[in-house]
Amino acid sequence: MKAMVNFLIIVALSYAGICTLIFLLQDQMLFFPHASDSSAVAQLKNWQRSLQAPDAVLSGWVIPARDPQNAPLIFYFGGNAEDVSVTGLDISDNIDANFVLMNYRGYGASEGAPSESALFADALFAYDALASTTVHNGKLIAFGRSLGSGVAIYLSAQRRIDALVLVTPYDSVRNVARRRFSWLPVSRLLRHPFDSLALAPSLDVPALFLVAEYDEVIPRPHAKNLAEAWGGTMQWVLIEDATHNSIGAEPDYWLSIRRFFNEL
Repeated sequence: MKAMVNFLIIVALSYAGICTLIFLLQDQMLFFPHASDSSAVAQLKNWQRSLQAPDAVLSGWVIPARDPQNAPLIFYFGGNAEDVSVTGLDISDNIDANFVLMNYRGYGASEGAPSESALFADALFAYDALASTTVHNGKLIAFGRSLGSGVAIYLSAQRRIDALVLVTPYDSVRNVARRRFSWLPVSRLLRHPFDSLALAPSLDVPALFLVAEYDEVIPRPHAKNLAEAWGGTMQWVLIEDATHNSIGAEPDYWLSIRRFFNEL
């Protein structure tokens, strides 16, 4: 009997230790900041832009369309390990629009440390600083990939956005974590829930969902949950043969985005 009690104590202490470790390391598990690509930065130097937020300098790029006043302004929010300088080059080769790409805190040359509250606040700050001061045709679009889909959705709930592009989106980071760590009390441990599902029903905004057929990071049911709760019109495009990280290289990816923009 005593041996069984001791065993259960060891199991309980081990479980508590794992929970504590997950709680302490969750930022490193969710955010993967790194420096911008030097070659991409050199090519984008004419469009580099810094914004002085209340407590940090945000660094990124504002890339104009060929005819800025006849193109929408698109606020882009990347994935949790994405260098938006490289994305800027990809975008400029595939979409003729005005783009705002600001690195999250701690990414590239942006100061500070990332968190849900910081990413949300910085999205609002960039919108307020640039939506009325950047030349465009009056249409404002939020474009979020992976983690950034939650930032784009939050921005749409707080400011006027005319349409969204959501690439490999999720219902909430909490739900994704629950699927992966079903044996942990995720709701009690998670500091960055990114609960897009709670906002979706109130968003009467057209949205394009681009979903990878073989998404190994954010399984398709999470995007499906979000789409089914969406309050506005929704287009669902399944990119065949794509994985979470390869979706942007598939031909139908940019084709679907251009078609969606042309229909607005």
